[in-house]
Amino acid sequence: MTTKTKHTLLLVDDEPSITKALKRLFRKEGYRILTADSGYTGLEILQNSDLPVSLIISDQRMPGMNGAEFLEKARTICPDAVRFLLTGYSDMDAVIAAVNKGEIHRYLTKPWNDEDLLLQVRQALRQYELVAENRRLTELTARQNRELAELNKNLEKKVAERTKQIILQNKVLEKVNRKLEKSFMDSIRLLATLVETLKPQLGRTMRHVSQLARSVAEDFDLEKAELDKIEMAGMIHDIGLLGFPESILTKDVDRMSEEEFRLFSQHPVIASICLEGVEKLSEIGEIVLFHHECFDGSGFPNGLRGEQIPLGARIILPVSDYCRIVDTWPREINKLISRIRRHFDSSVWKSFTLDDDPEQVVEDAAQQMLLRGANRRYDLEVVNTLIKKIRAAKQVSPTCIIETARLAPGMVLMEDLRLTDGRLLLTRTTRLKSSAVEAIAKIAARGLLPGKIKVAIDDSGQTGQGEVN
Repeated sequence: MTTKTKHTLLLVDDEPSITKALKRLFRKEGYRILTADSGYTGLEILQNSDLPVSLIISDQRMPGMNGAEFLEKARTICPDAVRFLLTGYSDMDAVIAAVNKGEIHRYLTKPWNDEDLLLQVRQALRQYELVAENRRLTELTARQNRELAELNKNLEKKVAERTKQIILQNKVLEKVNRKLEKSFMDSIRLLATLVETLKPQLGRTMRHVSQLARSVAEDFDLEKAELDKIEMAGMIHDIGLLGFPESILTKDVDRMSEEEFRLFSQHPVIASICLEGVEKLSEIGEIVLFHHECFDGSGFPNGLRGEQIPLGARIILPVSDYCRIVDTWPREINKLISRIRRHFDSSVWKSFTLDDDPEQVVEDAAQQMLLRGANRRYDLEVVNTLIKKIRAAKQVSPTCIIETARLAPGMVLMEDLRLTDGRLLLTRTTRLKSSAVEAIAKIAARGLLPGKIKVAIDDSGQTGQGEVN
């Protein structure tokens, strides 16, 4: 991933050997490098620098002013700069302080991995460029709107034609902003969309988890507020994996090295720390923190067991494992059976053949994983409810292709519903509610959805005129 501009980095550490090592590492990337041996010197450089500083890396343990304090002050001078904190594993309190006060974007542990650090810096600088470009476009749009208002009325028609696309984009942005103000849930959905932009497969799987987890939770007689929390926790439960190497994200836990598992097992804690900074997210953060705790006490990070684990976390674990299998396992039958051999004994994999439908094989394997983990990895009651929901969704019929604008409550999507630009709106197997149908109709009326989509309906559903498969 290459950046579009030449960036300036500020490295702050009281140990010259550290700044020299970092300077050598980043210089070959073509960055401009500034260094400081203390937080005070770093602040002076930020105030007096003729060049905008794009990214700051600061050590935590420095005399006089520690890294968390320095990054908090640096934020007031360079609010747009990406901030990294360099710290040891024993400095978790400092990490929390830096997240809450200095709004750091990531923290790095000593010793660091050069390739991993370079990757994280490139990703952060690319995000910095995207934010800057968004600001430029916003300012450009505002200026153009003022200019349009001053044009002669006789030119309004031509101006409207030339700026039709800009006006449409402004209306979409305004609508998104109004929704964000009205609904905290929408804010979480936006966060999930950003995750999908950075890590498409991770984002799609988390969306799948959120919808299925809420469906399962509905059978436990919970209040709407609790259902919303579980749904939101599902949307972001693996957000702590952002920034992790791709090799860890795509690897099964049982095939990770000791070091890889140690890193992977930190992601619920990282996510929880990030969420603690927002009051409304604290209860969601608890679900996220414990979503890898196993029913028999063998999970992490705290080794909780049974009903010590919050219900939301007990729901998300099996749902997450199920969704990861059905969303990411290969459909090429030889590779699929090879994957099954790694996870199951011969009593399971011998039942599958090369002539079997790969989709059905994946589904059967996922349900086998749930059943074999019941009362050990998973809560048995949750597993029974989850499997009931899965099988009920599979039994919905008939299947039809209808116009998107004619969707009705109770219909089940049999394929992902995406905007015309490819962004995911709803995942396959979602049962539509009235509120969702109304929103889809408005979006479809603006030409932002495909003309037709495959759905399934129950015995009471109505499709109007459709193309039945």
